[in-house]
Amino acid sequence: MSRPHAERSWKDVRPIATSCCIVLAVLLAACGGSTRRASTPHGKTTITGATMAPRVERLVVADRGSVSMVARGGCVATVKTAESEGGTYDELGVRCPKPERIKGWFEGAERVIATLALEPVREELEDVEDTKLPLAKLLTTSGKTLRVVRTDDIERLAAEVRALATELAAAEAVSPGPASAEGWEMLHVQGPAHVLLAGTPAHGVLEARMSTNGQYMCEFITNVGDGPMRVTKSGWLSPKTASHAIDEVLGPFDAIAANEKPQSTFAAGMKSGTEQKSSAVSTASVFELFSQVQDALGDACLPELEPPPTTPIGL
Repeated sequence: MSRPHAERSWKDVRPIATSCCIVLAVLLAACGGSTRRASTPHGKTTITGATMAPRVERLVVADRGSVSMVARGGCVATVKTAESEGGTYDELGVRCPKPERIKGWFEGAERVIATLALEPVREELEDVEDTKLPLAKLLTTSGKTLRVVRTDDIERLAAEVRALATELAAAEAVSPGPASAEGWEMLHVQGPAHVLLAGTPAHGVLEARMSTNGQYMCEFITNVGDGPMRVTKSGWLSPKTASHAIDEVLGPFDAIAANEKPQSTFAAGMKSGTEQKSSAVSTASVFELFSQVQDALGDACLPELEPPPTTPIGL
């Protein structure tokens, strides 16, 4: 099953991981804004946030090795280079809090912005790699882009964004919710998956959890170009939608038999606080149904799970 939306969502993943300046342009495009390259305005005019009538729709902060964006009514997206015991890898994290949290954060951010010196950015295209770091940009509802002038103000905004991202990351572990109509509390799937990156098939491992309380967390790990990449997305659906989706996806669920060896590729459901893994045959059916809810869960959940191989019956 082809997934054109997946290709659109992931086509710029490698440029994101390679250059912070390119990341900035791609993040703006990915969250509904036009892809704009930074330019040096001719005849700079400094204004203050207090005199800025249009409200801020997106706030972008960038420094060497990291770019973050917060979208009003949306998500916090961060691209960075990270370290692990296995070496360096690229990481893209998208965290989508409940609407009231992002609304409250923007209200506080706008009080800070009102005290800052800003300058307009011209819309003319120019090489993004000429952008000076660190930077902070504000995209307004009127379509104008404003740059924060002073470095200490940029660092102040960046600290606010980091604090929000840290808060959301600390709360993104999915917990079981109330029993659904079928008695399920949480869905958990894991296995090999594939997706198109810049039109090229990429393979990795997808793991996703969704609770009947509406919370979800998806992780896709793959190798792109010269190194590994980890992409995560967490957020919330309405509990009613999540419960219904879990019941639908786990409709063909059949628990693993006592003599069946557990596999690394599996589907699982939780009831009464106990997780039950599915048999290999029902795992394939659950994976097929899970693909129908992936678009609602977002980019990190778009990779298509590959069903486990079934054992030949020998005929």
